[in-house]
Amino acid sequence: MMRVLVVDDDEVARELLSRELTQAGYEVLSVPSPIGVTRVIQEQTIDVVVIDVVMPSLRGDSLAKLLRKNPRFAKLVVILVSGESEGELERLASAAGADAVVSKRWVPGTLAGTVAAAVRARTKVAEAPRSAASPNSRKS
Repeated sequence: MMRVLVVDDDEVARELLSRELTQAGYEVLSVPSPIGVTRVIQEQTIDVVVIDVVMPSLRGDSLAKLLRKNPRFAKLVVILVSGESEGELERLASAAGADAVVSKRWVPGTLAGTVAAAVRARTKVAEAPRSAASPNSRKS
């Protein structure tokens, strides 16, 4: 079973994201802060991290960049969620190296499918010959 970590400082949003993923069959853990996320990812063997962009201690796109820079997390699927405009969310995700984005306006009914598609895309990239793999494969 895929393990998903939800990182969102808003308790209601965190619960909504977690419920959506749990109902889709994912094992979900959640934390209210990006502080300590790398430890949780390693200790809990997380496959996917869903990160809110706007958080007080560290922005989600900054956390995504940090995760992408760490070779230990090369196979980790990173999805950014936010109430930001979809264009801004896409721009932030591209700069951060996120695999996908989900607008908080469209979480119900779309998050689980986006996670599944991003996992499939990252798996294909990991299995592809190095010359054919695209480091910017993203689904939205």
